[in-house]
Amino acid sequence: MVFPRPSPLAAAFEAAGAGVHVVPMRRLTRSGDLGYYAGYLALWPVTVFRLARLVVGLGIDVVHSNSLHSLYGWAAAALTRRPHVWHAREIVVQSDAALRLERWLARRFATRVLCVSGAVAAQLRGRHVMVVHDALGPEDGFSPNRAGHFRARVGLSDDVPLVGAAGRIDTWKGFDVLLDAVPFLHGLRPEAAVVVAGDAVPNKERYAEELARRAGTVPGVHWLGPRDDMAELLADLDVFVLASTEPEPFAAVLVEAIASGVPVAATDHGGSPEMLSSLPGDRAALFSPRDPEALAAAVASLLPPGPSDADRRRRRTGRFVGDPAAFARVFDQVLAESGR
Repeated sequence: MVFPRPSPLAAAFEAAGAGVHVVPMRRLTRSGDLGYYAGYLALWPVTVFRLARLVVGLGIDVVHSNSLHSLYGWAAAALTRRPHVWHAREIVVQSDAALRLERWLARRFATRVLCVSGAVAAQLRGRHVMVVHDALGPEDGFSPNRAGHFRARVGLSDDVPLVGAAGRIDTWKGFDVLLDAVPFLHGLRPEAAVVVAGDAVPNKERYAEELARRAGTVPGVHWLGPRDDMAELLADLDVFVLASTEPEPFAAVLVEAIASGVPVAATDHGGSPEMLSSLPGDRAALFSPRDPEALAAAVASLLPPGPSDADRRRRRTGRFVGDPAAFARVFDQVLAESGR
């Protein structure tokens, strides 16, 4: 594993038997200014050389790039003549130029392009492009059985219909749309409460603080900030909301909510419809982005008709997305084809 900076995940990888290295790397981002990209271009060949040296020195057989926006792995693989598996986790809507560049590089310098959803695959295309969903299993701890603990921690009654949203606080995640939807929701279900959990992404702290202040003025909304009890939080919801205004490639929190047995209301673009397609109609509802009234109607359609109940929440059925073995099979195939 090569991290761009020290990572809290390093210890877990080392415990699993993986070697861990740190090589500073930068990603394509619309948050970068002229100085950021000047440094990117100046250091790019140095970084590629360091990665190539690691590939050779460690006897690496396959190079795996873990983001479409990481433009180092393809070059290190090409220099060392190794197969390259490129993991596409993004739907690129911010820049047509970036998408054209990444599509061109992926077609020419990837042995396989793994896409986390069909929506991601649709923007890349090609015979070597395939969909492999990130897998979630029972060992990850998300289950309806976790219901009955979270509400007491935050002072919420067990019988209140509870709607929740969680994730990184960013400008395109739709938390502002959810706040706009609360008055419409209370027009349909006056007794419903709303919780929002998550921490700001870097450089969006001020935006998160503004949303938190606004949430404090909306009756029935509880802005919780970052949490370390996400499995209990999700299991205690009556409806989970994903209101992203830009298409989600593969929202991990959406998959966690499905595993927790929670009915889900999500915007009808990106990978979300694909993730919800296997759920029955009383467990999933889609709504148009940036439409708070439609969001409220979707949530109301999924709420239980009467009071909530922990026993009923625990009896819900969770579903897991993805096959944990599928990812490993790709590398087996690439190795077999390469003869390494």
